[in-house]
Amino acid sequence: MLLQACAGSRASYETLIETKNDTAAIYLSVGETKEVLAISNGFPGWWGIYPGIASLSPDIASVSCNAERSIIPFRSPGVVLGGEVCYLTANKLGETWLIHGNKYNLDISSPELPDDKVKLIVTKAE
Repeated sequence: MLLQACAGSRASYETLIETKNDTAAIYLSVGETKEVLAISNGFPGWWGIYPGIASLSPDIASVSCNAERSIIPFRSPGVVLGGEVCYLTANKLGETWLIHGNKYNLDISSPELPDDKVKLIVTKAE
């Protein structure tokens, strides 16, 4: 219970998934940037498990994570905590996959994709 009260994360990418033409994916336009993950720091820490997200084709869409103060609303509404926020930027037209899991063992070079991947489609800016 103490761990839950002190450390949390928000998988923002889940709210970006939409279905178009029977394809569930995150749809972004070239040049668009969206938050995909927010992680709060907390005591006693993450014990070697730290949420992460990566793009399998960073040339199509890249993920960058910055140390920021973020609000993790489901933990403590209105409380601003230190942590990290990750953003997804659509760089060029194309399709790729986002994988998520433990930041310390995400492997974008593996030929096998994890089951919990998210499709990403980058379209032309309107």
